[in-house]
Amino acid sequence: MADQIQITSNAAEIVRKFHRLPGVLQTSITRGLKRGLLLAEERVRKGAALKFTGSRGGLQSRLTSRVHLSRTGAMEIDGAIGFRKTRGYPYELSQEYGATAKPGHAMAIPISDEARALSARGIGPRDFPRPLIHRRKSRFLQEIVGFASLYHYVFVKHIEPRLNFRKSVRESMPEISAEIVSEYTQAKRTL
Repeated sequence: MADQIQITSNAAEIVRKFHRLPGVLQTSITRGLKRGLLLAEERVRKGAALKFTGSRGGLQSRLTSRVHLSRTGAMEIDGAIGFRKTRGYPYELSQEYGATAKPGHAMAIPISDEARALSARGIGPRDFPRPLIHRRKSRFLQEIVGFASLYHYVFVKHIEPRLNFRKSVRESMPEISAEIVSEYTQAKRTL
């Protein structure tokens, strides 16, 4: 994402202490961080001022978190939450920050299953595999099939910011910490 949420701390000291912990405690901390980030993912889904349907369904499937415990001997822990990469303009940025088309232009939002699938591969309306038409005073790009019209794209001038990703992740910080502490405490009892 364009804006990153970072937690600053005395990282070198934390990594040294983490490195000295027994393997079972390192694993428990990793497990707690994984669970905390999964809870943060759910908070992002619930905190969005939009329903993950239609053309936004792909946005929900791209939301992901990961935790990595380095096996290179450095014993570092790394956690991240965000969206899987896609080709073209990242749709989640327009949902997080809003977007406005250039003056006199509009943005084409995919609304059919085929258009969404093509969009996920970085193919827009100009490269659609069949001819599309835009009727005068219509908001849609459509394909004529016999006597029927198939609507593939809708034109919009503006998208409101509504994902609330950063806000939701920040609000999840206490839950993430609580999950790490809970796992660490349980593992500490077994030693």
